[in-house]
Amino acid sequence: MQTNSPVVTVPATAHATAVLTDWVIRELTPLVLVHAGLPDPQRLLRLPQVTATYICRPRKLRRHVRALEQILGQVHRHLAAGIQHRPPRRVTVTSAPAVPSEVLDAVGHLAAAVAELGSPVAVLANRTVLTAAGVISAGTGVVEPSETWSAAAQAYCLLVARIWQDEPTAQLRVEPR
Repeated sequence: MQTNSPVVTVPATAHATAVLTDWVIRELTPLVLVHAGLPDPQRLLRLPQVTATYICRPRKLRRHVRALEQILGQVHRHLAAGIQHRPPRRVTVTSAPAVPSEVLDAVGHLAAAVAELGSPVAVLANRTVLTAAGVISAGTGVVEPSETWSAAAQAYCLLVARIWQDEPTAQLRVEPR
């Protein structure tokens, strides 16, 4: 699936980083977990919203880190148990992507930025998203990869609109392919 999803260039403010981090943890990660049929996405929805204060004081993100570590552990145990019951399908070049590449790029850049601030929370969310997206792309999720791709793209576009509204210095680019 080709896309020209907008790429948002956000100033490195605590507010913008918090909005992006919160979106990855409480919207994107639960979405792909549900679509992959993996355990406990509701736990992330119950976490407090990530705010600029959390970004400025990474120790405040410990609850988020602990939740993501536990969910990732459950996902790995779930996948290991499933492999014993049925052989996994191979992900090939022709496998449909479950999440737009722009979204994965944004999540990867965010993970690095938040890690530099002193918290692994976005790295753990990124790892969870990639794991769940792999399950969906392999065709072993509960929905088709195209459905997850569309839902992730829509959520990303809503996030871009929210940031565009909240951050007056944000820049929006659509790169031609």
